[in-house]
Amino acid sequence: MKKVLILTAGFGDGHNTAAQNIAQALQERSDVEVHVIDVYLLTLPRVTKVLQGAYRLAINKFPAIWGSIFNFLHRPGSLEKTLFMASLLRNALGKTIGELRPDVIVSTYPLYAFLIRQLRERCHEASHAPLITMITDSTAINSSWYRGGSDTFIVVDEETASILANNHVPVHTLHAFGFPVSPRFSLLQGLPETSGAPWKILYLPSSQERHTLEVLAALKALPEVTITVVTGRLEKIHRLLEQSGLIDNQQVTLIGWTNTIPELLASHHLYVGKAGGAIVHEAMTAECPLLISHIVPGQEEGNIELIERHDIGRLAAHYPETLAASVTEIFSQDAATWKRWKRHLKSLVGPSASHAIADFILKFEKRL
Repeated sequence: MKKVLILTAGFGDGHNTAAQNIAQALQERSDVEVHVIDVYLLTLPRVTKVLQGAYRLAINKFPAIWGSIFNFLHRPGSLEKTLFMASLLRNALGKTIGELRPDVIVSTYPLYAFLIRQLRERCHEASHAPLITMITDSTAINSSWYRGGSDTFIVVDEETASILANNHVPVHTLHAFGFPVSPRFSLLQGLPETSGAPWKILYLPSSQERHTLEVLAALKALPEVTITVVTGRLEKIHRLLEQSGLIDNQQVTLIGWTNTIPELLASHHLYVGKAGGAIVHEAMTAECPLLISHIVPGQEEGNIELIERHDIGRLAAHYPETLAASVTEIFSQDAATWKRWKRHLKSLVGPSASHAIADFILKFEKRL
């Protein structure tokens, strides 16, 4: 029985999504024991909830502030100077590793590599288990992902691997398997290129109330369009939409928290929303073209570059009217733009990254 410890943190959906999907792929095997742990929540639950709220506020309403934080973390030595404040996290992580005695540790969040390095310097038991870091961002990689060190890195594509190699990360430690989307995607098939109107749009709004209402109103005014709005954990936005008069259950359907994102992406023509690492790669796997309505400065800029490089979607202007105009153009002229994006997506979809990563984790041995 091989024991795998997966470390995650709830600051953005990508870290938790990657952790849970890797765990799911590992749990399909009878000879693996998997533990997914958020040391932040385990150690400082109340503080973590506050920090998560502040993070969501910054990325949605004060992106310039988050951009400054991202750049601060990117500068060598900046995060390192704050590690003295993470002693509780480090001690809790050391205790967790000591109790579980994992054969391998997988991290989907940058800070853990720094803490494990400190534990290893103190000859803690963490020195025995190899550390595999799953970098959930693409292209625009904050250097905090690799400054802490790791026995090996998993990245989402070869372009990201090349960027890390150019930043002096040893090539032999870089492995491009793709983003670990849910294994359920392998059972789904996206809409065919021959499908037509009504055009089904999957809209995941931000927490900006006025912008959400204006975007939905602009999309609803388009002919031959139906819209599914998924608010997720944005309960305030959900209540606002319920009271807005825009939801009619014919042209517009409102969904709150759901675990059916894979099925929704596969059954819709176009995704409209932010450029988060998890949702972008999930849409790619479901062969659902992307129209990005807003981005978080820093890590999501790399996802925009990924989308534009492969010509599978675009970044639309923030203004609702311009966003609606983009939708009109995408489905005009017999949906020429949409069909081109669909063809490119089909050529990108490969084997399940989650299963490939699970295989790699179970076979990986630390180099001495």
